[in-house]
Amino acid sequence: MIEIPKPNSNYKDIHSLLTSYGAGETCYVISWDQEIDGKYLPLVMVLDRVVGQGMPSLVSCIPGKLAYFEAEQSFGPPPR
Repeated sequence: MIEIPKPNSNYKDIHSLLTSYGAGETCYVISWDQEIDGKYLPLVMVLDRVVGQGMPSLVSCIPGKLAYFEAEQSFGPPPR
């Protein structure tokens, strides 16, 4: 697990980082956001929605190998 260095609030930068590690176009989402929770969706669309939302989400890019975690925001930017 690595922490994405700050500034880390641009979903496009996070998308580029994940694709450099082998992420494909789609992902599986576990999220506080019920509209996307439990679904396979386009990675870029999911990142646009969850980055900076302030609520927790786990985005599985390569099952068991690569994921993105957006923590719940309590003070300042959440861990990513």
